[in-house]
Order: sequence, then C-alpha cells, then structure tokens
Amino acid sequence: MSFRLWFGESLVDHDLTVTALSHSLNVFDGEIEDWLAGRSLPAAPQCVLLAELFETSPSVVLRLAGYTVID
Repeated sequence: MSFRLWFGESLVDHDLTVTALSHSLNVFDGEIEDWLAGRSLPAAPQCVLLAELFETSPSVVLRLAGYTVID
C-alpha cells in the first residue's frame, strides 16, 4: 500500500477534514492536499504525529512514507 492510499483511507476512517488535520499538525491545508495527491510526503516528525492521530504504529507510517525504520 502506498502512503497516499493509506492516508486517504485513514482520513475517511477517522472522519477528519483536511482543515481539521492541518490544524492538528500545524501545517497548511495545501500540504495535506499534496500528501493526498501523492505530490509530496510528510517529514518524519509529521509521520509520528499522524501515527498517534490515526492510532497506528509510527514504524508503519514511516515505512509508508519511505523512511527506513529499524525495529
């Protein structure tokens, strides 16, 4: 699964809007939209915050975003 697909599904599953998530992560709406469109990926610290918000393992989110994770 790609980050873009996981991220889109997670937003829907948690009933979050782009605006609500951007406020939670302290980023612009456009940055969230870029992640959804696959134009960019979040930085590692943002991946960790996403994992907390979506109640999943940070290593899963980091891997989906292309970061090397050593367990």
